[in-house]
Amino acid sequence: MTEKHVDPRPGDGLAGQRVVVTGATGFIGRRLIDALLKLGCDVTALLRTRHGAAALEQAGAKALVCPLHPGPALTQALDGAAALFHLAYDFRASGADNLAAFDALAKAAEDGSCNRIVHLSSAVVYDSWPNGPITERNPITPEDVQSYRGAKIAMEQRLLQGKCDAAILQPTIVYGPGSALWTNGPLAMMRRGGIILPDPPGQCPAVHVDDVVQAALRAASSPRIGVERYLISGPDTLGWKTFFEGYARLAGCGEVRIDPAANPTPPPSPNGNAPSGPSLAGQLSAHLRRLVGRRRVEAAANWARSVQARLAKPRPVMPDMAGRRLFAGQPEVSTRYAQDQIGYVSRVSFDEWIEHMRKQSAR
Repeated sequence: MTEKHVDPRPGDGLAGQRVVVTGATGFIGRRLIDALLKLGCDVTALLRTRHGAAALEQAGAKALVCPLHPGPALTQALDGAAALFHLAYDFRASGADNLAAFDALAKAAEDGSCNRIVHLSSAVVYDSWPNGPITERNPITPEDVQSYRGAKIAMEQRLLQGKCDAAILQPTIVYGPGSALWTNGPLAMMRRGGIILPDPPGQCPAVHVDDVVQAALRAASSPRIGVERYLISGPDTLGWKTFFEGYARLAGCGEVRIDPAANPTPPPSPNGNAPSGPSLAGQLSAHLRRLVGRRRVEAAANWARSVQARLAKPRPVMPDMAGRRLFAGQPEVSTRYAQDQIGYVSRVSFDEWIEHMRKQSAR
């Protein structure tokens, strides 16, 4: 009788080893921490403050307050780690500030003899995003590092020129529990009345957070050496109409309207007058967090949004121009390279997840 081949769990090679995670309190970070602990890893989460530390420690991880600044503390934190999972990105800071933090982290990983860096980048780094075929061979043109895209491109270049083995993950539209942008946001939008999409709406290359975690674990334990990029997307060929209709079903309300009024205009030609750095609102938010604490500011913001939602008459929302360009895009994202090189196979279907969440909420 032929013995059946058993595919090992993603990341089995990390069991019992020490790993370090940044961005551990984010929605991807929380899922990754859970997966690493289930594998039996010795997990250290690097935090800017003690916010979220108690929950991490209760789960079984070590929480170390260690700002991402050059110095012996950061080098010691990474010394001898089997893998560094870098997920952190502070949207309240400029791209340049995020890049400086990343440079300090990458240098500390090299000086501390960290075996591998798994870096969370984004599919937006490609010039062709969000239109046309997209593979790891597509062109990437650097831009001002003050922007999110520019900072992510510069981080990738830093790893390509560095001394550590590194896997650069480039996920598409990441949704799932805790995703402010692609789960909580669409649900809130449906409860406010819905969304207006371009005519015709484009394709949504959605990927569930657990598939991103799977890719991170596979990349960290892969025997491959050097620096590689991996596009990460889900199993569905999904339209934006289907995506938002799924959240309307989950919310039990909301309209998904198709209207040529939402069709985007051509993007402006590049020039040196584009705004850089965090917005005024982002700067104010960061200042308030320093003065009164992150939890109080976020609680107040949530209360203000809930009051605004109750007072406003429900109606579909017209996205801003960047959103309209995204929702009209026709990307064809290939994950073939990640499949061939690290064994990544997307598993979570969007429709199945929506139905699962509906059943959960009905209990």
